[in-house]
Amino acid sequence: MGAGASGGGAVPEEVGAGVEVASGAGTGTGTGTGTWESEAVAVPEGVLDSRAFVQARRRVSGSERRMGRRLQDGGRGRAAVSGAAVGRVAAGIFAIALVGCGMREPLPAFTANDARFGRLGGSGEAPSHARMCGHWLTSIVSRDEWAITHVSFPESNVQDACFTPVNHEGRHVSAGAPPRGCGFPDPSARARLEALADELDALAVTAPSTLFPCSLTPDQRRTAQRQNARALRAIARESRVYPYSALVIPGHGLLAQNDTALASFLPGHTCRDLADGDLERLGALPVRTARAADALRGGIAPVAIVSGGAVHSRVIEAFAMMQLLECREHVSPDRILVEPCAEHTHTNLRNSGRWMHAMGARAAYLLTDDWLQSTYLQDATGFEYLMGTPDQRSLRDWGYVMGSWRQASIGIDAGFWFTPYRFWAEPRDGLGAATCVDLP
Repeated sequence: MGAGASGGGAVPEEVGAGVEVASGAGTGTGTGTGTWESEAVAVPEGVLDSRAFVQARRRVSGSERRMGRRLQDGGRGRAAVSGAAVGRVAAGIFAIALVGCGMREPLPAFTANDARFGRLGGSGEAPSHARMCGHWLTSIVSRDEWAITHVSFPESNVQDACFTPVNHEGRHVSAGAPPRGCGFPDPSARARLEALADELDALAVTAPSTLFPCSLTPDQRRTAQRQNARALRAIARESRVYPYSALVIPGHGLLAQNDTALASFLPGHTCRDLADGDLERLGALPVRTARAADALRGGIAPVAIVSGGAVHSRVIEAFAMMQLLECREHVSPDRILVEPCAEHTHTNLRNSGRWMHAMGARAAYLLTDDWLQSTYLQDATGFEYLMGTPDQRSLRDWGYVMGSWRQASIGIDAGFWFTPYRFWAEPRDGLGAATCVDLP
């Protein structure tokens, strides 16, 4: 959900002053059929601007099919207010031109020991968790330039990535068996799910929590905690295992949602009849929840994490999606986790990643509609020229890259493997279990 990413048409804001990316020659040897050469990225601490990010991103992707042109350095001075307004209009026109232009990077012909393949490149000891998450650019990107974005290739190592392709044929969704060791929940995850449910039952509604990182009323917080504890216990007691730990369903907010029957809906409420025009006012939510219901019926995951706060109206998007799943798609409440705090697509990813980490999960299946958000989540989109990609927003707002995602859907372009572990192929008793999304 959120600006520039959720089908709403708003443009991600441009941020950051001009910083240069210095480059030096460097070489590395791939572990597969070829060799690769790269330039080391010397990035100062702080926020990358559009030009610097694009320069680094071009080297990372190797793609010549980027759209648009490079923005000028922000360090040459600030434009007047009127000039900034013109720039925003121009950026909006440019962003509209990007719709439908997302690109899934082709799988390289060789593998290498770097972030494209779920590992941390470079030499020496891996940084501590605090160093990694607090100084991503200097501790991570300076030794492995590929780690400046989420882009990686889980299909090159399906077992470490827990990557399973998902087939969509109309409303029929299916997937093969998960790779060995990847079925969810396993016995350790079942125990973790039960413990997390107990924690939610005992948690005061006024207590700070990284799982609920926003201001909610006591009733909103109480019903969300109760709902999620119920769903977690149901997952823990399932005898079946699934290819993915969860579906992640981002919300989509519109001001018109204030006028729907769902404006004050809370988990546990009885179903409400939708008035004429409500489905249109709910934007992409009916399409996204229908796809979630299809994937749940297809056995892709045991639960859907519906993610979205009250950003554009007083409707909490996660609660509205729960109503649609339960009452329109006839999905059991036991199969729904609510994440009622996300404000943008990058906070959808971070907050859902927090729930995954708390659940002991490795990979989820992120599912959206066919419009702007599915483009926005591809490997290369053109939004990097507007400082609006999830990676850029995450680096700007929190100082780290959230994890990795990659299209895993067949038949549509709107389903993505997602993990909050950027270095997913590293040992799971070390760097492979390190994520920054768990930070407050």
